[in-house]
Amino acid sequence: MSAQPPRELVQVGCYLRQEQAEDRGLVVLALGFPYWVIEDDGLYCLYVEGHAAEAATHELENFEAERAVQRELERQAMEQAPISGLQRKADSFSLYVFAWTMCLFFAIQRYEGSHWDDLGAADSSAILRGEWWRTITALTLHADLGHLFANVATGLVFAWALLPILGSGWTWMGLLAAGTAGNALNAVLHRGGSHLSIGASTAVFGGLGLLVGWQIVAAIQRHHGHRDHPFRLRDTALPLGAGLALLAFLGVGGENDHVDIMAHGLGMFCGGIMGAGLAWTHLPERTSPGLQKGLAAAALLFPALAWLLATL
Repeated sequence: MSAQPPRELVQVGCYLRQEQAEDRGLVVLALGFPYWVIEDDGLYCLYVEGHAAEAATHELENFEAERAVQRELERQAMEQAPISGLQRKADSFSLYVFAWTMCLFFAIQRYEGSHWDDLGAADSSAILRGEWWRTITALTLHADLGHLFANVATGLVFAWALLPILGSGWTWMGLLAAGTAGNALNAVLHRGGSHLSIGASTAVFGGLGLLVGWQIVAAIQRHHGHRDHPFRLRDTALPLGAGLALLAFLGVGGENDHVDIMAHGLGMFCGGIMGAGLAWTHLPERTSPGLQKGLAAAALLFPALAWLLATL
């Protein structure tokens, strides 16, 4: 470090600490120009050769602007951190709400007896006559405690995987919508006959479909967003294959089990369409925390309203 800069050097900045000046010197060095840091009255000044002054000044201005943007982003992240933490707690709490709600509906079903099943089962003939609320109420009915436990446990696993990417509102509304749509399609496909089904499994496999649909579209978007990321068929085939394997493993049942395979498949199909749509539109990412809570509350309220219609 020289006491005085050579006459042909030009000062392009002064800083309180030497580390700050050295950092900016590296910016100049990246342009291919040498630099000098010289202490002057307690400040550390950065100098470059005269012919490099204009380019160095311009690059340093860009450097400072980028640092300002980075500091602002860090500040915003710090401000949002408590909100994000609260949101994660709310998402986790929704898992407990789901489990206890399903148990409450099962307790009511046991108390009311077969009359309750008659009111809420997904009866294809009744649904096609206009009793659409059965597509929702049937999701809250279960044949026995084992049936309830299997659906709640599997539903919690799929919801746990969906919450970080969809948020609590779109996760629970997506599960409910997929299950409802699956039951409705099942009724249509059994037109002209009599078909009864109960259980949350149509919605549970709707959750699997949401995951598969989201992953397939995300793989396609990664390719379009990064041209250097080669598109491979397996990027979309793997989620689909995994989803179908889980459907076959969990949704078919044994020879003596009364399993509505068609309802499971239709739930997964409807969930897949919804998951793909949510991923394509980036809707969960653009949904405010308040609206997420509203959607989650609505997903809890709709079954209660459906049962109100069923009992009128």
